Amino acid sequence: MNFKDDIKIIGLKKIPLIKKGDSISEIIINALDINGISLENGDIIVIAQTIISKSNGRIRNLNEIIPSERALELSKSISLKVKSQGLPVKDPKLIQAILDESKEIIKSEHVLITETNHGFICANAGIDKSNIEGEGMVTLLPENPDDDAEEIRRKLKSKTNKDIAVIISDSFGRAFRVGALGTAIGVSGIDPILDLRGKKDLFGYELQTTIIGQADSLAAAAQLVMGESDGGIPIVLIRGYTFEYNEKTTIKTILRNKEIDLFRESVDDVIIKILKNRRSYKLPFALKNVDRRMIEECIEIARWAPSAHNGQFWRYIILERGKLRESLIDKMNEKLIYDLQKNGKSKEFIKKKVEKTRNIFLETPILILLCLDTLDLEKYPNNERTQNEFLLGIQSISCSAIYLLLTFEMKKLAACWYCAPLFAKKIIKESLKLPESYIPMAFFTVGYPLKTIKAPDRKELKDIIFEPCI
Repeated sequence: MNFKDDIKIIGLKKIPLIKKGDSISEIIINALDINGISLENGDIIVIAQTIISKSNGRIRNLNEIIPSERALELSKSISLKVKSQGLPVKDPKLIQAILDESKEIIKSEHVLITETNHGFICANAGIDKSNIEGEGMVTLLPENPDDDAEEIRRKLKSKTNKDIAVIISDSFGRAFRVGALGTAIGVSGIDPILDLRGKKDLFGYELQTTIIGQADSLAAAAQLVMGESDGGIPIVLIRGYTFEYNEKTTIKTILRNKEIDLFRESVDDVIIKILKNRRSYKLPFALKNVDRRMIEECIEIARWAPSAHNGQFWRYIILERGKLRESLIDKMNEKLIYDLQKNGKSKEFIKKKVEKTRNIFLETPILILLCLDTLDLEKYPNNERTQNEFLLGIQSISCSAIYLLLTFEMKKLAACWYCAPLFAKKIIKESLKLPESYIPMAFFTVGYPLKTIKAPDRKELKDIIFEPCI
């Protein structure tokens, strides 16, 4: 592959405002004439997506959109994250437009990362509010940018008899880096990738894996001339880049197959990974504070656990470091010493046990107490049914506890479930002045891990599925 020593990037000036139905190929011909430029074989025309969308009528008025329940929920869930980043809150109507243009929501943080109906992974499904006149108006990505590029290329060839390439570009953000970059979303006349596998490097070694995203590189180069704000240059001519002319190309060849995308996991994969990775963490935590708001976000998820009669009997008490927690743990340890002495344990055993317990509960960044609130349990005259109702309550708060632990795993927090409160219910209720209906059930130590816990052995599936004899 031979490359020229210099490449020219020429912005075509005096492009008029584009309206629905305008012929982009005619506008390019006129612009070339105004700018005193004639097309040559091997030229590349890069066109900003916005004017393609405008000419195709791919414009939507947000004021005419009625947001769905999902759009409203997404708006609510990301609003705090958006504010924390100093960004404007997304209108539910805009979120609905994003949903309409997307196959899948990949991430919903302070920005919505989606897979568009074309298969592009980008922010907000490529919907753009800039460079379009009218309150509430937005441009949508062209429905088929390849077809648009092909039509423009063919019309330009019929007018000039030159073999050129056309790239339609947009600005996409990038994983792991700040800042948007010109990206090809449609091509004609040029392969989007340049496969150099099998070629030789400077030292004669055969290239094994080198594939260059040449269409993206050209789109990024053109963006330097186009600008992103009031530049007003939506069409750029690139001259001097050597490429193999090809009339049968598609942008789809540059899209990474989902199955080999290392940075994108399916929802099923993510859930399985969380379920299998969670461990009971009993080691020292990192010296890093845990934001209480993050804990509350985790409890927010935990409250969606299933419960008997939808009673939602769980009650959480967040104990941050301080005198209250220290006093509570000291009183619990006094009872622990008494119980162990009563069981005939040695002084050495008791000392180690008490010190370990005290250190665990005092040094954890966050200590959470889970209680069962018996107030909403059904009342029966029959003792057996009353006891079973109590067990239903325990099952219910256990489900919430599991949701909580899995949410901690999602947030990269380590945690462990301890049953110590079961043995000191009265002390805990008195120390924390809990309502009479509350029954302390469990502690959760929470913090950032220092080490990775090795997975314990699991019984074989055949050992835990019982087949009844018939």
